[in-house]
Amino acid sequence: MTLKDMKIKTFSLIEEYYPSLAGLAEDEDVLNKINGVVNQIQLDLMKLRKINGCKEIEITSEDNKTINLKEEINDLYQLRSINIDEDVEYSMPNEDIIVLPEDYIGTIKVYYYKYPKECKLIYEADESIDEYDSSFIFDLDLDILEIMPYGIAADLLKMDMISNYGKYFYERYLEMKNAIDSRRTSGMIVIDGGIDV
Repeated sequence: MTLKDMKIKTFSLIEEYYPSLAGLAEDEDVLNKINGVVNQIQLDLMKLRKINGCKEIEITSEDNKTINLKEEINDLYQLRSINIDEDVEYSMPNEDIIVLPEDYIGTIKVYYYKYPKECKLIYEADESIDEYDSSFIFDLDLDILEIMPYGIAADLLKMDMISNYGKYFYERYLEMKNAIDSRRTSGMIVIDGGIDV
């Protein structure tokens, strides 16, 4: 799903969607803050179904053998596992640092959960907002993305005390979040050997 699709879904929910407008909505305040709200809701929802990441780090004889994972991997949320040759002994003084033997040369593979790609808060003067929004693809799973418009709408309308739509969308958002299964798969059964007849 693209950022443009997400905005259309959200604006349709809050009755702000006008297909004839270039900006998709009339309210400038909404248009100016929606990308920040989208980023905030993404960070909330990514915890429900984490995004897998993998990074290979080449280590040469000249490289420092103390590796700061936060510096090497800019979207690192949580570390899952590290794959290094079996006979290599390494240490991890904390979850962000790997200390390799001084003579180690090779490749380490880091498996991790990553932060989602965030959308821009400010567009360049010569940049087409429609092109950017149409090219921005979310990292989250589709069923998680279906919840996002409710969270975005709740945040955009939280100051609307008269209609109470913000409260309605927030309650719906929480209800949908609670129904999400955090697993990516339902598991697998392997039958080994079979039976004799």
